[in-house]
Amino acid sequence: MTRGPYAKTAERRRTILATALEVFAESGFRGASIREIANRVGMTDTGVLHHFGGKGNLLLEVVKQKEDEDAGAIGDPFLRDLVAKNGRRSGTVRLFTTLSAEATDPEHPAHDHFIARYEKVRAITADRLTKESAEGNIPSTIDPDRAAQLMLAVMDGLQIQWLLDPSLEMDAAYDDFIDHYFGRVGESNPQPV
Repeated sequence: MTRGPYAKTAERRRTILATALEVFAESGFRGASIREIANRVGMTDTGVLHHFGGKGNLLLEVVKQKEDEDAGAIGDPFLRDLVAKNGRRSGTVRLFTTLSAEATDPEHPAHDHFIARYEKVRAITADRLTKESAEGNIPSTIDPDRAAQLMLAVMDGLQIQWLLDPSLEMDAAYDDFIDHYFGRVGESNPQPV
């Protein structure tokens, strides 16, 4: 068990990251301030910056932490697990939706990170879809790279609609898309609908 100043530092960092997640989700990167984060955790601006070095670094740490937590949820080749997980955490979805839109600006501190993130998730998903195709679980006429791109686009679009109207059944809508696009996934000899 870690004790002493290292344990306190680790706990303080976790508290700052959790609070920064809330503030960035509420205000986006540009609207969030270190002062607001510091006030919420009962620290000075300098104290928060001591742990992360700057607002951009803090943002990237928040994003990386959430992505590490999601690593297991992208195991399903059709990303249904990730959609279901996202349906239980509006704060995280709001954060990624806001930040990914802001990060389209090449000057945004997370611009390169989001480019790399989308490339990585598309590549992992396409690889898994290629295996599904080889096993005969999806039609061979479906291009795995294009399918991965479309799946992420549908997921992101549904998340925006769900944030605007929480009564939207995001899981059901995504499942319908997957079943229709891939032809009733899981059936033997699937046929596109």
